Amino acid sequence: MVVNSTYGSVPTTPTDAGKYTSTKQDAGQLQTDFLKMLTAQLENQDPLSPVDNTDMTGQMAQFQALSEQQQGNELLRQLISMQSVDQVNQAVGYMGKQVVTEGDQTASEGGQATVRFQMPEAGVVNIGLYDASGRLVKSVDGQGFQAGEQSLTIQDAQLPEGILTFSVIMQGADGNTALPTYEGGEVTGVVNDPEKGVTLQVNGHTVNLADVRRVERMPTKAAVTTEPES
Repeated sequence: MVVNSTYGSVPTTPTDAGKYTSTKQDAGQLQTDFLKMLTAQLENQDPLSPVDNTDMTGQMAQFQALSEQQQGNELLRQLISMQSVDQVNQAVGYMGKQVVTEGDQTASEGGQATVRFQMPEAGVVNIGLYDASGRLVKSVDGQGFQAGEQSLTIQDAQLPEGILTFSVIMQGADGNTALPTYEGGEVTGVVNDPEKGVTLQVNGHTVNLADVRRVERMPTKAAVTTEPES
């Protein structure tokens, strides 16, 4: 399997530096305006009716609270940005490894495709593999499994190469039941999406980092040998 050449080069969403600068300017400008207003008020106050100290103290307390709130918002933005960077760094560590997530796709390569699913109890299932157009390309019927998470590697030289979709149906006395399915695939890219957060590129589509059930080493591929001509 070819690993995406973007390894080590992660597209990240640039930080909105202008937003932070604007916040700092707003706080500084607010402080300047407040001091100017307070100075003008003191200079022009009526000597017979000076500004009440209680009112002045209240105004200063309100300004201090607003300034602290703006500083707190700035710190929160910085912490969120740092958390995003940490998640990207963590996700880059998945590059070249196999992850297992909820899904119904599997990579078919060299006539092999592995399906994963959850058995609620011991029973018999029917498995179907479908190509991109939805055409059934392979079925495995009457296969028995025990309860728990199960996997089956289907081998068929006629399997088309690429990403296939699969379904697993459990046969029961009360009818057939579609079982929860999982997909395993190599992480070929990492994207910091401004809406979805950090996502992994697996089997040709994106997977949320939080949806990863476990990380595995990529399975070793058997070497293909040919007999020398006599």
